Amino acid sequence: MLAHAQFCVSGDHTLEATKLAVEQLAKEDADERFVIVLSDANFERYGIRPKDFSRLMTLDDRVNVFAIFIGSLGEQAALLKRALPAGKAFVCKDTAEIPQIMQLIFTSTVLGSGGSAQD
Repeated sequence: MLAHAQFCVSGDHTLEATKLAVEQLAKEDADERFVIVLSDANFERYGIRPKDFSRLMTLDDRVNVFAIFIGSLGEQAALLKRALPAGKAFVCKDTAEIPQIMQLIFTSTVLGSGGSAQD
């Protein structure tokens, strides 16, 4: 995961894709709406400011937006997680953790607690 994140071809559409997903889901008739963004947390490389992503995560109260940062270079993911809304970002150092993270996301939303972010 680390090597893949480090050597991916440049180009990022995280902000555009997140905004589009939130806007489209907000129009849907549903009990719960989720957008889960999987990212390498390499926002700095693409000029993405954490506050811009944070704004999109809270764009529409009807849509629950979460981020899972996979394959972080150094402490990028942990630093980014701290800059985002509490309980909305997770750092995944091993893909085997994804099911547990997904369970935390869905459980925290159903219980209305907002969840707690995991390292």
